[in-house]
Amino acid sequence: MARDHEPALTHVHSSKEKRRLSLLWCILEIEMMALLNASDWDRTKAGMLLQRAGFGGTPDEVDALAKLSPAEAAESLLGTAKFLASDPPSFLGEMNIKDLTQEERAKMSSLSEEGKQKAKREFAQYARATQSRQLTELRGWWLKQMADPARAAREKLTLFLHGHFATSFEKVRSPYLLYQQNNLFREKGYGSWSDLVLGVAQDPAMLIYLDGTLSRAEAPNENFARELFELFLLGEGNYTEKDIQESARAFTGWTVSSGSGKKGGLQFGSRPSFKNVSKWHDSGSKTIFGSTGNFDGTDVVRLALAQEASARWITQKLWRFYAGWSPPEPLLQELVREWKSLEGQIRPFLMAMWTNPNFYDPARAADRVKSPTEWLVGLCRQIDRPLPAPALSSHILSQLGQILFEPPNVKGWDGGIAWINTASITRRYEYGSWLVEGTQGLQKLGTLNMVRVAAESGAMAVAPPEISPEGMVVSHSAKDMAPAERQAATEKMRATLSISPAPITAIATAEERQSPEKLLAALSTRFLPGETISDDLRKRFQEAAGDKVPLTDAAIRKMILSIVQSPLYQVT
Repeated sequence: MARDHEPALTHVHSSKEKRRLSLLWCILEIEMMALLNASDWDRTKAGMLLQRAGFGGTPDEVDALAKLSPAEAAESLLGTAKFLASDPPSFLGEMNIKDLTQEERAKMSSLSEEGKQKAKREFAQYARATQSRQLTELRGWWLKQMADPARAAREKLTLFLHGHFATSFEKVRSPYLLYQQNNLFREKGYGSWSDLVLGVAQDPAMLIYLDGTLSRAEAPNENFARELFELFLLGEGNYTEKDIQESARAFTGWTVSSGSGKKGGLQFGSRPSFKNVSKWHDSGSKTIFGSTGNFDGTDVVRLALAQEASARWITQKLWRFYAGWSPPEPLLQELVREWKSLEGQIRPFLMAMWTNPNFYDPARAADRVKSPTEWLVGLCRQIDRPLPAPALSSHILSQLGQILFEPPNVKGWDGGIAWINTASITRRYEYGSWLVEGTQGLQKLGTLNMVRVAAESGAMAVAPPEISPEGMVVSHSAKDMAPAERQAATEKMRATLSISPAPITAIATAEERQSPEKLLAALSTRFLPGETISDDLRKRFQEAAGDKVPLTDAAIRKMILSIVQSPLYQVT
């Protein structure tokens, strides 16, 4: 991917002019790096790109991409480089929990010791329930962004960054801060890698998650520096313990302000932001990666990104996430050269990656296992139906092994074949049936705790605890509701979670209904672009179709399920 020569800039005296020419050269280079010839571009590759760069789509969307050149198709999916904000989750407009309960908390002083302990438990339970509801809304909000075709590529990158810079609600305990970090990925994801990494290093959620908030000169915390090198930037073996220790000193003083806002839904009140406390910083000399100076956290990021391992680490992770397989050494070297020539600009690198012929290697087409999130959003897009209610979507993803905003650890999800085991594949088939055939009178939702789900979804409004004039702690949790009120909320939730059968009108034409063979071809094009249908899958498809024509909606749904419930669909 490397260029053979660069334009001479020695005669250009204006730094502005140099930057302009450099940008023009990068644009020219991207055109040169679009090595996949237009003659090699076809509908199969367009379908692969739509699935890998986004979350799949309809045959019409595949056809539209197939009519473009490879570079035009990649550019079309990437969308504008400028970030276009969408309406935020509604919970961001709520009063924070501390302010909401302040008046009642002030009454605690009049309680007995036993009463105070009970009140604290009730306020803590209310805070957890509120945050659980907000987190459910946040997950639903993000899934909705993913399902928007115009935002799919940026959201796919945001999903990668969420796994790469893994941060969990389990420790952060703030839906607001997780939204803020999620938006950081979205806003900076198309720009400079160095700017993004620095933003993450100063992100309140990350500082809390990796214990950076209390790092002082007299007691530097090594957690963030260690994970920055091992998981985020370099990989094991490309740094020393001394580099970690000295970098931890450099990061001291980077913390989170307490904030004083009236909104945010935080358990303890506010909307914290990054804060650099100079008196907490170790201002002594430090030696990191062989360089010595009075370094701070910004310098650590700069020095780490200058290491040879840095470009190798991020390019192979991006390639593996999008293509599904690790690049062999010659290809990795090519990717590294391209990354360096683009000075770590992420959007043009994605462009170069998606127009590289190796990205469409037919021998590796089935190597990429769909993550649960890709599977859910992609299937709903392909059968032209909205996503399930946020609470149900969260439940499905949890059962399939991917809880958004709660990765298993700082390493994130392993991905690949780790997504598939006996239990998860069985559940994929079951939930695929829900999405295609509907929940049939809610019998399939019988395992859900409707009261808990209703509270998480806001269908069962829960007020904060109160302290009565008599000194009694009055709880308003779901368990304290009157039976009739609980029943009404439960029924409302059942109606919300119910999934109707997938619409068939846009999937099968009248002509295809007359011929199972023609319908098989159409459905294969929709769900398995470019794949060869095995004899076993063809047999299952024909059994689902039956002998009667024209094919009914119910028969067509069973035919769709024969594809969705096949191993091939999980990797296509």
